[in-house]
Amino acid sequence: MSNDRASSPKFWPVPVHKLMCKDVRLSGMLSEDRPIHRKEMRVFLSLLHELVDRWYAAVGPMNNEISALRGYHIELIHDLEDCFNKLIEDDTEDVLENRHHFAMVFDAVGDMLLSFSSVFAGPNELITFYSRVLSRLEKTVTIIPEGKHGW
Repeated sequence: MSNDRASSPKFWPVPVHKLMCKDVRLSGMLSEDRPIHRKEMRVFLSLLHELVDRWYAAVGPMNNEISALRGYHIELIHDLEDCFNKLIEDDTEDVLENRHHFAMVFDAVGDMLLSFSSVFAGPNELITFYSRVLSRLEKTVTIIPEGKHGW
């Protein structure tokens, strides 16, 4: 009978408010349904750092393998920040040379955000939160070449 208990899934309390950064000023910016304006990007990326830190604070202690990815994910956010900072500071064609690197970093951040939602069985608000953050980034990347929203 003890083997049955060991193999059954464990359910942990989920600090939804904390994971969605609802107690952080301007946190609604993470999941708004519009592209990020150029002037908002630094705040958005700061909130994204907070999101990653909070996810690992809540989920990391439950699983050592998950916890081991924290450094990699933090580095991804730094890389994404560097890519956007280059776009903000230099809008010449030279920036386009880094398109491949930007695409790789962006895809990895997207995979990270989707993996964050995959560990939860509920509530739906939390599960969809991470995909809304990714959607906001995708909308932004789409409009950058068009020069909209300050880009």
